[in-house]
Amino acid sequence: METQSNNSGILKVLVALLGIGILGLGYYTYDMYNESKETEQILQQEKEQVINELEDLKVNYDQAIQEKTEVSGKLEEAKSRIESLIEEVKKTKKINAGIIHKYKREIAALKKQRDELYKIADSLRAANMSLITANDSLNTNLEQQKQFNDTLLNKNEQLSETLNRAKILYPTNLKAEGVKIKKSGKVVTTSKYKRATDIRVCFTVPKNDILENGPQVFYVRVLNPKGDVVGSNQTIDVDDQQVAISASEEVIYENRALKVCIFVKPQNKEAEFIKGNYQVEVYHNGHKVGTTDFDLEGGIF
Repeated sequence: METQSNNSGILKVLVALLGIGILGLGYYTYDMYNESKETEQILQQEKEQVINELEDLKVNYDQAIQEKTEVSGKLEEAKSRIESLIEEVKKTKKINAGIIHKYKREIAALKKQRDELYKIADSLRAANMSLITANDSLNTNLEQQKQFNDTLLNKNEQLSETLNRAKILYPTNLKAEGVKIKKSGKVVTTSKYKRATDIRVCFTVPKNDILENGPQVFYVRVLNPKGDVVGSNQTIDVDDQQVAISASEEVIYENRALKVCIFVKPQNKEAEFIKGNYQVEVYHNGHKVGTTDFDLEGGIF
């Protein structure tokens, strides 16, 4: 009986100890849980602080980019890095002290880089100001010389333009008409579009003491009543524009009056020769130098 009583006492002690252990474990677990929650809150707060610092730093870089144009490229690169870090921190779900420490190192490095770029920009600006001050008197002299050169250049350009225009031959006695060229080679004028085989444009080239002797090319442009160019599909440059012409003629100019006739042959007589008024233009050295017009009538006789 005494043995059973002892065993019962020991069992009660063990049960009591087990209960105390369970209570202690529960308290420890509860305490650890609370500590974990508190740590998580602290880390979350530090995460928000990191994001806020990065946002402030981004604003600071935006201002620096506007003010420190000398190093704006480097500042733009750093700003892009800040924007990437902000997105990275926001997307990070599991945060810990190591991650927070890493981002704080990044922030410190970006601030240091910003300060260094500030110094570089300020140094460059100071150097530029020194150069500007040193070059002020030189610039004044250069500006005066430039004004003198511009005046001289303007006078030279005016003289050159005058000489170029003086080398343009403006024809006189300009006349255009329909003609029929017979098999014998004889040329007969006609006012009937169905009888005409060509359009003849004649004019007199005046004497010009400035223009040197040698070959000169005249171009003729004939527009039929529909506004279509009669004849060749060639083009010439007139005032930086391409102008379609009907025919051309090279003459040997010998600094005396010279009569010139240019024949315009249609590419498609039925399409190009029609009843109505024809406009004629003459060009020389890239300039329009004369205009006239004439009519072709219907019928044959």
